[in-house]
Amino acid sequence: MDKILEKFFELERWEYAIDKGLGKGISKAQLYQLTKPETRVAMYEAIRDGKYEIAPPHTAKIPKDNGEFRTVYINEPADRVLLSIANDLLFELMPEMVHPQCQSYQKGIGCGKIVQEVSRKICDTKGEVIGWKADFSKYFDSVPVRFIDEAFDKVEAKHGHSALIDVLRKYYHSDYFFTPEGELMQSYQSLKQGCSVASWLADVALCHLDERLSQLDGYYIRYSDDTLFVGADYEKAMEIMEDELHQMEMKLNPKKVEYLTPTKWFKFLGFSIKGAAISLSSTRIKKFQKEIERLTIKAKDITLQKAINSVNRFLYKGNGEHSWATQILPICNVHSDIHELNCFVMDCLRAVKTGKKKIGGLGYVVTQEQGCISRGIGKNVKANREKTANMINRYLTLSCMQNAMRTSRDAYRTLVASL
Repeated sequence: MDKILEKFFELERWEYAIDKGLGKGISKAQLYQLTKPETRVAMYEAIRDGKYEIAPPHTAKIPKDNGEFRTVYINEPADRVLLSIANDLLFELMPEMVHPQCQSYQKGIGCGKIVQEVSRKICDTKGEVIGWKADFSKYFDSVPVRFIDEAFDKVEAKHGHSALIDVLRKYYHSDYFFTPEGELMQSYQSLKQGCSVASWLADVALCHLDERLSQLDGYYIRYSDDTLFVGADYEKAMEIMEDELHQMEMKLNPKKVEYLTPTKWFKFLGFSIKGAAISLSSTRIKKFQKEIERLTIKAKDITLQKAINSVNRFLYKGNGEHSWATQILPICNVHSDIHELNCFVMDCLRAVKTGKKKIGGLGYVVTQEQGCISRGIGKNVKANREKTANMINRYLTLSCMQNAMRTSRDAYRTLVASL
């Protein structure tokens, strides 16, 4: 009996994956076909009989922060659902293959909690240089296929041979893909970033490295290809890191290796950290500015009330469960930076009312005495503030909402419901 394949086709897994597919923009018509028992039976039989094959993905270029582009591999709709279920199942079947200090792609573990723990460890560590952070060089494109096979071998060693693992192996041994123009090409894709199973593989491929580094005198954490070590053994940790990667024919990105001091800001997982202080990374600051501008001063036919509603949806309401505020306000503890962000929001709203839209922007400055967010004041800011009230009706400030959140989530939800 193929235990893995039987678990793979449990109905609740498909219900969850199809619901998730709706949120990922997969066609409702294609998802509807997968709700039919006869469709899933046909897929089951094809996998069982060795006749199912994941189609070559097509590539897309995703812009990176440095102006370059990252290639991701996008699967066909039915394959996306299959791979999503397979990824969740692999995490469930093989928890021992994911080291406790590797915390990426797992339910209930957010970047904010990790960053808070990093900040605490930094405060507890003495010395001028206390550790390092580093990224792997093209991690998702550089893991040799033999390590991917070894990961699948361990699954079958524990749970027995599976036709589903055969399908995954065959896919990871195929180098074919379609370009955005529809041309069929061939090149090694390694973990195939963009494919759901790449998440599990990214976590398990370096479990042995995670184990070695976590045994040293210090604190080690990995989030996919982002790693950090703080503590007395930081130099030894770097030697082990480089040695293990060399044995795997991989390496660190030299531009992303940074040695840490307790008095200097550094960026990690979308946040900036300096000792006990936690704020936003430069990328997050830039994205915040662009989104607020898009909803206010750059929106067509916008009124003040429409702008306030749009800003409230983005900041506080989100998708009903998560929003910008629920991700950021419990973590960011630099009052001056929250104040700067809030002033920018209010200046954008005032500019909508007055029509005078030269209000400057937000910057990232690590040499400031307080915080790391700076404000470039445009020539209309002073006049706009003089022409409008200090408070903006139906807009609640970031500090107000942060205080409510610190009081209780119920207090925060009550305020959100009132908007």
